Amino acid sequence: MVVNNLTVALVTVVVIMSVVVWFDRRCLADLAQTPDSALRVFDRGTWALIIVLTFPIGPMLYLGYAKDRR
Repeated sequence: MVVNNLTVALVTVVVIMSVVVWFDRRCLADLAQTPDSALRVFDRGTWALIIVLTFPIGPMLYLGYAKDRR
């Protein structure tokens, strides 16, 4: 019974971490393709740190505020 609970917990952690890594990579890939002139508020390096270090708020801030709406 304990082994089964540990397996479920491990699978849950792996799935959550996979989603975190996927979302961070998508935002970082978008950041890499965005021209410097289209970035608002911070520069590219600062946005990259915000995305990586402050999940889940960082990627959402990037998607909402980092780029000009043209």
